[in-house]
Amino acid sequence: MNPLKTVLMAGGKGTRIASVAPGVPKPMIRLCGKPILEHQLGCLKRNGLTDIIIVTGHLGQAIQDYFGDGSGFGCNISYYAETEPLGTAGALYRFRDALTDDFLLIHGDIIFDLDFSRFAAFHRERGAQATLAAHPNSHPYDSALLITDAECRVTGWLSKEEPRKWYKNQVNAGLHRLSKRLLSLPDSGGRWHL
Repeated sequence: MNPLKTVLMAGGKGTRIASVAPGVPKPMIRLCGKPILEHQLGCLKRNGLTDIIIVTGHLGQAIQDYFGDGSGFGCNISYYAETEPLGTAGALYRFRDALTDDFLLIHGDIIFDLDFSRFAAFHRERGAQATLAAHPNSHPYDSALLITDAECRVTGWLSKEEPRKWYKNQVNAGLHRLSKRLLSLPDSGGRWHL
């Protein structure tokens, strides 16, 4: 069995944070002396998840120069460089053959400390094709919100641009376990947004 692939989405422009860290890709902003991506790799490694694909875009060479093939971080890292924005997960269609049947998709600009075995168990118990982590935050008014039913199934989605009259504070945490089967479904021009 192939080890579970993890895809880190690190291609965004980070326009809101550019005034604080100009010329630095958002996933490379340092917290406690290390880039956000390095913190992510540390948690993934502690969970035995060391087969990584990093999707880069804006200022992506800085990421590749820092992490290289990942051997210095105890990981095996390969890269997919977006030459044009494909949406949050549109790149997955381009390298889907390199993915495992289930894989992790993680936004490259978040900090987390998660027991991924529990995340995997929940995914398997539900027989899910997609499992998304959610959390409350202090600014749900400008975050993507999940709408769920009583059994925790996602029934709707409010993007951060959509107005809200009433909502639960269930913010998409940027941590997803997905089935590769989802990539076989008809798409709208290869643009996926998670």
